[in-house]
This record gives sequence, C-alpha cells and structure tokens, in this order.
Amino acid sequence: MFADILKQLRAESNISQGKLAKSIGVSGGNVSSWEGGESKPGYTALCALAQFFGVSADYLLELSPQKGGEKDDGLHRLDEFKQEQGLACDGSPLSGEETDLIAMYRLLPCYVREDIFELIFFHYKKHVEKKKESIYWTYAADREEKSDPGEDESTSGIA
Repeated sequence: MFADILKQLRAESNISQGKLAKSIGVSGGNVSSWEGGESKPGYTALCALAQFFGVSADYLLELSPQKGGEKDDGLHRLDEFKQEQGLACDGSPLSGEETDLIAMYRLLPCYVREDIFELIFFHYKKHVEKKKESIYWTYAADREEKSDPGEDESTSGIA
C-alpha cells in the first residue's frame, strides 16, 4: 500500500513529515493524509517524492517491487498516470513536453516561479505585440514582407 511504502521510505531517510513536506513543496497535512491512507499524491507530488527518495514512481505506485524500477516501462506508466490526471488547457490535452514543464515549474520555489513566469510573459507579450519600436523589428520588417505565405503555423503563432 502506498501509505506503507511512504512511511518506510521516510523512516529509512530519518526525516519528519514536516521536513519531507517542505522538501517537496507540499503541506504537512498532505504527507499526513498520504501516510494515513486518506489520499494519494498527484502527479507533481509523486514525481517530487520519487526524486527525493531516489526511487521510481513505479515503486511508489506499487507497480514494481524494486525501488529502481524499469526506466522504459516506468516512463510508459507515468505517461498513463499523467493522462489519468486529465491535464488540459482550453479543453485540449497537454503534450508530454507541456506536462513536464508544468511539473518542473511546480517543483520550483515560488521566487523562481515568479522569475520564470515573468520571462515567459515578456516573450509572449513581445511575440503578440511584435514591438515595432525595437531596433530588431526595424530590420525584421523587411524579412516579414519577403517571407513565404505558407509559413508554418507552429512558428508564427501560438497554437
């Protein structure tokens, strides 16, 4: 049972519920409810637990009796787990890359998330507005007029 596995890993690591919670970015109540069998972690927390304890997610999900697990098989099962979580944006399922980016983003401390968010917003705003006052756009305007009308959608806008 997941609760027993988590308790055992925490005991082997000699770490309190509170310290574990802080290390993986969740509340102490989350760890307590996981160990009490009241709930199970979501994708992000599961990834953080696997990384923290140096075990495979398969082991935590009781899909493999070995702590290391099989990498290819584990990746396949994690993809299934991500799909079960129903991650979507505007009604469309997220790609593997998008899901991984969100998982990594969630594992970062909040001050780093703020920096990442501002950087992405800056690039998005610049892309949408195509700031013509920039010196770059002074030269790029000529290239845009000469560009192929059948330009690939993936490079010209957000899908």
